[in-house]
Amino acid sequence: MIPLTAWRLSLWSVVLLAGWSAVCLSQPDTRPGWTASTTSRVKPEMREEFEASLRQIAAAYRKAGVPWFLTVQDFAGDATEYTTSVPVMKFGDLDGPPIGLKMLGDREWGKLSRKMDRCYTAQTRKYAAPQHELEINKGDVPPGAYWLETTTLVAPGRMEDYLTWLKNDYRPALEKAGVAHFVVSRPIFGSEAGEVVSSRMLKNLAEIDGGPVLTKALGEAGAAAVNARSIALVRASTTRIVLVRTDLSYSAAGSPAD
Repeated sequence: MIPLTAWRLSLWSVVLLAGWSAVCLSQPDTRPGWTASTTSRVKPEMREEFEASLRQIAAAYRKAGVPWFLTVQDFAGDATEYTTSVPVMKFGDLDGPPIGLKMLGDREWGKLSRKMDRCYTAQTRKYAAPQHELEINKGDVPPGAYWLETTTLVAPGRMEDYLTWLKNDYRPALEKAGVAHFVVSRPIFGSEAGEVVSSRMLKNLAEIDGGPVLTKALGEAGAAAVNARSIALVRASTTRIVLVRTDLSYSAAGSPAD
């Protein structure tokens, strides 16, 4: 649905929580094979114009029948960053013209493109493969506003070991701690080799005051043992808190963004 270069990708072939599809779309046959995300660093004085333009983009996607459109903003991280995500069922969908162009026409799309271009100083675009087998998705708990996102650079040659650690050690501990939603993705295009992005939903910000989630689930000794098994697998990691901007998002599946 979204082109690669020829159609002003400075506009929004856009993800962050690169597994939001797991929350919004529960049936395996409806899950996208990819998530496209763009992170934009917006000029502080241009935020109002940027958000107004983004609402137009989201409306075009919704009119086109795209099942979800997610916008998050850094809460703990770079406060000028917005990340917008959309599903890509298969890469062949990217061969056609962008949805904005199809829905708005050449003239309006061009005007909107130029407005958006004025609003940001840098963009990073990624295409990621959701790791559905690592998800936690409690259907009776709606997605919350705040998510803790960790970007991990896995040691060379240790990707399978790291994913196994996530599956057999980390994910069960999160379930024991009562985490309702957890998603994992592997950015393949537009990122450094060996990158894994994992995001877990926070019930609220006060949850952080309770201490590390592994310690709550396993105790200090158990958490230390789980963490020790991952040390040789990881080169580096960064963690941020993101806020889901429900006013700039939607989900046909009835998420808070609906």
